[in-house]
Amino acid sequence: MELSAVLITYNEAHRIRPTLEALQGWVDEIVIVDSGSTDSTREIACAFPGVRWYERTFMGYGPQKNYANRLASGRYILSIDADEVVSPELREAIVAEKGRWSAQAYSLLRVAIYCGAPVRAGDWYPDWKVRLFAREIAHWDEAPVHERLILSDSVRPKRLSGELWHYSYHTVAEHVVRNSYYARLGAEVLYAQGRRVCWMRPFLKGTARFIKSLFLKGGWRLGWRGWAIAFIGAEAYFLREIYLAERYAQGEEIKSLS
Repeated sequence: MELSAVLITYNEAHRIRPTLEALQGWVDEIVIVDSGSTDSTREIACAFPGVRWYERTFMGYGPQKNYANRLASGRYILSIDADEVVSPELREAIVAEKGRWSAQAYSLLRVAIYCGAPVRAGDWYPDWKVRLFAREIAHWDEAPVHERLILSDSVRPKRLSGELWHYSYHTVAEHVVRNSYYARLGAEVLYAQGRRVCWMRPFLKGTARFIKSLFLKGGWRLGWRGWAIAFIGAEAYFLREIYLAERYAQGEEIKSLS
């Protein structure tokens, strides 16, 4: 078995079908690890040939993806999210490599589809991600959010043509809600590390990100979408600091009650 597509899921019924459709006919298996979906994710996914379905309590993005990778049988793993779709050009590039692998890892150009339009400017672009790799040379770190793929030191990824379409957010409201969720997870990481609240940190990082996204990387060319991406991205730093302050306050309240 040469190539396994690996996904982790939770309530993805509204978007997983195009992801799985784009994988048909050229991957050897599709490994899905679900975190207890309550919608029809399982029914939709298991209707596709080649799907192997597993369930596991969610332990963070990195640990969950590592667990899923260990279940795969292929020599190479294509790690893909349920809101991502392999473009026809990228599929052809991967198929050309399959079985005649010229690299141990491959970088794919991920292009966000934001509120119905592709994002090819701002700090979301270009977004090269190593998502195709030999199973023994890579693993995800243990971060609960914004996990990173760790490669062996000697590995030099090869870039493939084509795009991995990332259907990120359908509405700005959805973006705001998810931004708050990630900020809260980020605050928990800082709290666990013992990092103290520093109000200059979000001001400096948030301002720098806004300027970089909107002006230095041309986000203004996207119109209102560029402004939304820049502003909400900067907002994440302020939210994370506020959640961190709240977390410390909760800890002090528990101590005072005890």
